[in-house]
Amino acid sequence: MLNFILVLLMLLAPPQPAADHFKKDAPALQADVDQAVSPAVYRIMQNSMASPLEGYGVIVVLEVTLEAPPNPFSNTKTGDQLRAVVTRRQQEIKDKISELLKQRVLKTDSVGATESLTVVVHMLNVTRADVPDLPTQFVISVRKDAPTQVNIKEF
Repeated sequence: MLNFILVLLMLLAPPQPAADHFKKDAPALQADVDQAVSPAVYRIMQNSMASPLEGYGVIVVLEVTLEAPPNPFSNTKTGDQLRAVVTRRQQEIKDKISELLKQRVLKTDSVGATESLTVVVHMLNVTRADVPDLPTQFVISVRKDAPTQVNIKEF
């Protein structure tokens, strides 16, 4: 009888909490985001940090620079060259993070069926005089129930 009650309790026990899933998912997700962004930027200033938000999903935040700061002792690029490099790197970030999110959203257990996986990329503009209109961040998100629809916002 006792064995029957124990088996019944084990079967009726609540599923593993999302916090346990997040602890398992977070390190790999953070490493994947850093690895995807790294070739497209000059430097990652703040490595990826993931956080779960109840009712929303998982958010990964990082800070990058797209170009080296001006240096009076090295060859400097013209404003047009800087704009071209920054524009290309922005597009690379969007493309690489979008593809990563499409792949990871269905595999990430800590994201619920109707929740989102979001990456926020803060961009530190060290060439403000040459590229004054650089967005300060991208917010790229994918919902688990619509993994092919990537939502990209620039701020």
